[in-house]
Amino acid sequence: MYESFFGLRHRPFLAVPAPDLYVPTPPVEAARAALARSIERDEGLGVVVGPAGTGKSLLCHLLAEQFRGVCQVALLGSGRLATRRALLQAMLFSLGLPYRGMEEGELRLALVDHLSSERSGDGMLLLLDEAHVLPLRLLEEVRLISNLVRGGRPRVRVVLAGAPILEERFGSPRLESFNQRITARGYLRALERGETADFVRGQLLNAGGRPEELFALEAFENIHRASDGIPRLINQLCDHALLLAYAGGQRRIDAAGIQEAWSDLQQLPTPRSDDRSRAVGGDALIEFGGLDDGPPRRPSSAAPNAVGRTSIAPAAAESVDPRHLVEDDESTYEDDFRPTGAIAPEVEFVFHEPRTHPTDSLPEEEIIVDRYAELDATTSTRAGSRSAYALTPPESPTGEWGAVSSTSSVSDQGAGVVRAASSGNPTPPRQSGAERSTNQAFRQLFSKLRST
Repeated sequence: MYESFFGLRHRPFLAVPAPDLYVPTPPVEAARAALARSIERDEGLGVVVGPAGTGKSLLCHLLAEQFRGVCQVALLGSGRLATRRALLQAMLFSLGLPYRGMEEGELRLALVDHLSSERSGDGMLLLLDEAHVLPLRLLEEVRLISNLVRGGRPRVRVVLAGAPILEERFGSPRLESFNQRITARGYLRALERGETADFVRGQLLNAGGRPEELFALEAFENIHRASDGIPRLINQLCDHALLLAYAGGQRRIDAAGIQEAWSDLQQLPTPRSDDRSRAVGGDALIEFGGLDDGPPRRPSSAAPNAVGRTSIAPAAAESVDPRHLVEDDESTYEDDFRPTGAIAPEVEFVFHEPRTHPTDSLPEEEIIVDRYAELDATTSTRAGSRSAYALTPPESPTGEWGAVSSTSSVSDQGAGVVRAASSGNPTPPRQSGAERSTNQAFRQLFSKLRST
């Protein structure tokens, strides 16, 4: 957008790693030299540790470009790998090998077969970015893969890059063998004041610009103070300063331009309170403060200036107990510096294939009903006369049916089938073998009841 206005060939300050536009910095160069020596001499594993935005991903891309013609390179830039199968698939994909429709064992055998053959050349360089989020079991899998040796030389060289918590995780007893294999460590840090100015000048020179014409000397001081020397923040701030200068038609960026860009990046949304909105104004911006102000504890009241933009005055000094500040800081950052392995134990879930497929036919079920399973008759003497009719054993050998007297009633609770007989001696229905057995049980039951 602003390249032609400032006479630049391309955007000098990019938000993504660009190895072809790399500007050397002392921290990155020191780590790059140590890791390159370890890779060339097959010494062991390499680790890069640094805060966010200091160039870990850029360093991985630089190593990949440096050794791409020497050996095969697998750069895994995403830490979203939760299983060994996903890790092996990512490696095979980076090497251009088939990886679909294969189980974990098949993927591992395919990778080992490829690295053990002549097709792999001088082996593989495995670069793992964002390694601090990998589970411990995947780090152990990487160690096992690095054990592959042929002709006295390792077939896999490994470099891990991550946040400072990565080095703390190596203190886990489960990674003791992994920690012993680390032979090269690179530590990235923020740039110093002079290194920040050289970094900005180098980016502008790569884009074909003239640093002394685009940025004033006092602008470099404000860039370092606003970004704290973090390369990612330097790129964001300088790119936004060029954009605002282009919108305002300014050919040169001074300290005020950096202040404006920094305030624009750090602006807060307008509060919803009606009283505060009327005090500030509808189009005014609420900012964190100026570069000369100390770190503000809370936003204070603001008033619009002549340009239409609002700047916040430093908050009035308050009597604050320093012990409370220390306690707040410790409680805020307590979890940030705790190793991932100590937060909670890692649990690995393994899901097997179902034994019965949903489409398979299930065996037919046969339902058997026992109507006489809960036969339980009790006797009780009840007041009053109540005529109850139930099945009674025949009085004669011919199997006649009769009625129970009103004084001795038989409870039908729990009985399977109770049939009421009419008056007289009707002819019993034709009975099957099961019914005859049931009637025999009834006869024995009534015999016991009469005897009592």
